[in-house]
Amino acid sequence: MLNAFQLLRPALLILLLVTGTLSAAQETPIFPLAAVTPGLTGYAITAGPGNNLQDFNVEVIGLQVDAGVGFPLILVRTSGDFIDASGGVAAGMSGSPVYLPHNGQDALLGAIGYVFPNSDHHLALVTPIEIMQGKTVSELHYSPFYADTPHDLGTPVPVSTPVLLSGLSERASQPLQTLFSNTRVTPFVAQVGAAGGFDEDGFVLRPGSAVSVQLVRGDVTIAAVGTVTLIEGNQVLAFGHPLLGQGTVRFALAPAFVSYIVPSVVVPFKLANNGSRVLGSITQDLPAALHGQLEDAIDFLPVTLTVTGDTATVTKTFEITNDERFYAPLLASATLQIMDEATQKVGAGTVDVAWDIRLADGDNVRILEQTTSDTDIASAAARLSASPLAVLANNIFETPEISGIQINLKYSEQQRYAEVVQVIAEDDSLAANDTVIAYVRLQPYRGAPEVKTVSFTLPEDIEAGSSVDIVFRGGDSPATASNDADEEDDPILSYGELLVALRENVQASELIVETTLDGKTRRLERLSLPYMITGEQTLTIHIDGETADNTNTTPDETPDDAPEPDMPPVDDNPPLEPLIPPSE
Repeated sequence: MLNAFQLLRPALLILLLVTGTLSAAQETPIFPLAAVTPGLTGYAITAGPGNNLQDFNVEVIGLQVDAGVGFPLILVRTSGDFIDASGGVAAGMSGSPVYLPHNGQDALLGAIGYVFPNSDHHLALVTPIEIMQGKTVSELHYSPFYADTPHDLGTPVPVSTPVLLSGLSERASQPLQTLFSNTRVTPFVAQVGAAGGFDEDGFVLRPGSAVSVQLVRGDVTIAAVGTVTLIEGNQVLAFGHPLLGQGTVRFALAPAFVSYIVPSVVVPFKLANNGSRVLGSITQDLPAALHGQLEDAIDFLPVTLTVTGDTATVTKTFEITNDERFYAPLLASATLQIMDEATQKVGAGTVDVAWDIRLADGDNVRILEQTTSDTDIASAAARLSASPLAVLANNIFETPEISGIQINLKYSEQQRYAEVVQVIAEDDSLAANDTVIAYVRLQPYRGAPEVKTVSFTLPEDIEAGSSVDIVFRGGDSPATASNDADEEDDPILSYGELLVALRENVQASELIVETTLDGKTRRLERLSLPYMITGEQTLTIHIDGETADNTNTTPDETPDDAPEPDMPPVDDNPPLEPLIPPSE
């Protein structure tokens, strides 16, 4: 039998459609948690196919205080034709407002926020609206209860959040998993593109409306779909659980368009499309809810990613939320996608990466680096492309003020690297401050061996009668990376010095010559080569006699009496050229 409250539901839905709120003249009535008792019946509202607001029945079963989320949750059973057709509470319904009768009015109990994924999909847990609004547990007065104690339901988890991925494959979404590591949100339920055939201008935001919370917009889109719980003035509450759990955030709030609800024995989910119209921003990502502000401008960070391969060039432009915490995973995901589009396969190769990071003060940070892989060059390039942004984001000096990012990747299917396999000195008995002439034998990957002539000056403070070991290694050799001179001898003491270190980073395509004296590494030479350098070799020089007068002693060419290595020296390979020209 229908009660009086259920008979009023059609009128209440009409009021929502017309005004966008339950009452245009006053604040939404709140159902206090202390007044919740078993057996109360009400209804919830959510966006169904075609974005039509649909209602379904809810009945209070119990008040669970030990759900592991830090605040009490209200256990309800949902029912009705709509919920039956959906297969239960679906991913994307988080935030759907739940109303119960109170003092002759429809009062907001809270939002559907949690479910039991391995149990009855008609059961759900409601996050109390008082908790969503910011009250602490100690401010509420309530007692746990169950009308009929359910069987073992397992551990409740947040209602799965569909993440709309436009311009990204499932493989390219893998770096995003790190963003969701602090929450129990299940991402990537629905992967649907941008909105088409929908009237965005006619979209009206109401309690129960589907919305997308956007982290990336443009040729690449990453946005989470949920439901609005409450709108009061310009303030919005949604989801009933955290998204990333990051506290203060700046995500764009936009319409979402539900096309279908897919029943599933695992988790039913909404198929949705992502809108482009910015309604406002999500400013707080808290344990009980997302807090937003309507008509709030969003500061996006423009990004251009270009991959040039052997046969094609692919470019994508998009905007990412301007928050340093998200730079690295978002850029890694986009880079993996664009590399996969350019290469059309998972395989070996080499990539030269050039970054042009524009700073808010008009300055630029330009960086060059290389990487290679014998199995998956796209994934290697994705990790590398995010590295400088991760360094900036994790710096201890100041917040990076970035106004734009351009990343160019030059791809080759060849594994372009050479290993240092032998080093021979022209003379291994010299004086301090003398010039060392060394012949470095390199073995390129599946190519003819080459020999480079390298000359450098010994430190003048080496003691006579001692020996010194000279290391020849690649720029990113893991064996001696911890002894990098820039890191140990010249510690970075300011943000400005960090930017200089990024600009002057040792590239993987450089041959580094260094030694260690008094426990400190000293770099003696760095030589740029047309391929990455791997491996390392050590050359021992014996120091005898007084400090040499080393004025104008560096030879221009290999002397006639130099010891002959296995092959003659070859030094005519040009170094790598920058992929981004300097600004005029």
